[in-house]
Amino acid sequence: METTMTLRSEIENGIAELGMNFSSFGELSGINRGIFSAILNGSPPKPISLNQMETITRAFGKPEGWMFDLYIEECFYDGKPNRRRVEPFLIRCAELGRKDCIREVLSRLLEDLKHVSMIFDIAETLFTAGKVQESLIFYECVVENEKYHHSERLAVSHYRIFRAMIGADNEQNLRAALRFEPFCGKLPDHHRLDGLLQLTTVYYSLERWKIAGHYADELIAFSANVYENENMKRIKYKKYEPLLTERPLVKYYGQGYLAKGIMFEAQGEYEQAKLYIEKYADLSWFEILDDQAEKEVEKFKLFAKANRLNLEILMGNTEYLNEYSEFLEKNPQEVLSGLLTIIKSSNQYGFFIDSIILKFSTYLIDTDQVFQVKESYYDQATITHTMSNIFYHLAEYYIRKENYVTAIDYSLQSLQVSIKIRNKNIFMKCIPFFEEFRNFSTTAQKQKYEALMKEMYRNA
Repeated sequence: METTMTLRSEIENGIAELGMNFSSFGELSGINRGIFSAILNGSPPKPISLNQMETITRAFGKPEGWMFDLYIEECFYDGKPNRRRVEPFLIRCAELGRKDCIREVLSRLLEDLKHVSMIFDIAETLFTAGKVQESLIFYECVVENEKYHHSERLAVSHYRIFRAMIGADNEQNLRAALRFEPFCGKLPDHHRLDGLLQLTTVYYSLERWKIAGHYADELIAFSANVYENENMKRIKYKKYEPLLTERPLVKYYGQGYLAKGIMFEAQGEYEQAKLYIEKYADLSWFEILDDQAEKEVEKFKLFAKANRLNLEILMGNTEYLNEYSEFLEKNPQEVLSGLLTIIKSSNQYGFFIDSIILKFSTYLIDTDQVFQVKESYYDQATITHTMSNIFYHLAEYYIRKENYVTAIDYSLQSLQVSIKIRNKNIFMKCIPFFEEFRNFSTTAQKQKYEALMKEMYRNA
């Protein structure tokens, strides 16, 4: 009990330094004199709650987390973990970044693996409160110590870690996806829907079309099955409780078809892509639609219109350029993906689009504007990935116009973004591009290229 007595000795010393007794310090702190007496002089001493510990800390004017390393013993009073103290203490440690204390407590808890369930509950409490990064140390602990491979909490822990790891870094996204994949099918339905959606999105951004298509197929089939089950429950039970999904159910269903269409588009199978557009163009037949779901249905109508025009441009039908340009003006969320399509098509079929580039030039000059588009439904990773592609294809466009300096500028912008997000597909194009046209580059461009190469090697 040595560390416990040390904690109590510190409290007694603090009271003495203030020139107070139990009664006067009780008035200062708001803790009853009798409780202080029981905490410090009881036989055995009364355990200190976390709330009391933090109240004492504030009364002493000490920083948050004061004496937390010694408070750990209070969590294991009489040698056994007390959940009423352990759980709030670990949550508070996570909030304050006290990983030293967390590791010590977890190490002691894991002497008996039945406490893995408590660790998982703490992780869920933090995650659902929006403290995602703080929750990860607990989910990792569950992953490392869960005895049952088919445990739902093991699958959910992998899912939470996967969601937290997804970002702008393509290589990290791939590692996260590979680690999570074996557990997606073991998730409860509401998480499995979102897991399939996220896997589809990750492989789409990595341009691994076959795998993206596989998960899109799974998403379509699984969301359709969930929809049928939910419809049956709604009809059968008077008090119908809908499945609490992160997004409306119609979102998962439509997104599966959208992803399949994009997969066929990326592989040049435009007629197949058109067939999939019709699958999500009008989802108003869905019977489970609240206000949020209605908005998703409207989004899919918009996506369908955008993607029909998209395909016409990709097929070289330039008579749709004006219509597409007007559509993009009215729907700024679609400007980036639309610009990419137009630039790629112009390079493939040899037509020029100076007026369209000029019209949307602010998106190319001030990339911050892209992230400030109101009601944008694209995440930062998708936007950044699209920008790196746009810059590369603009470089190709200006080479066609023999405007070499501008072309090289865009290739360097593309290289810079692709290094940042570790997009190997793009920077492996940018490097030979620069080398091919190096003789046309300015001194400043050569210096920027060399600096980017050094950055790439440092981050390799």
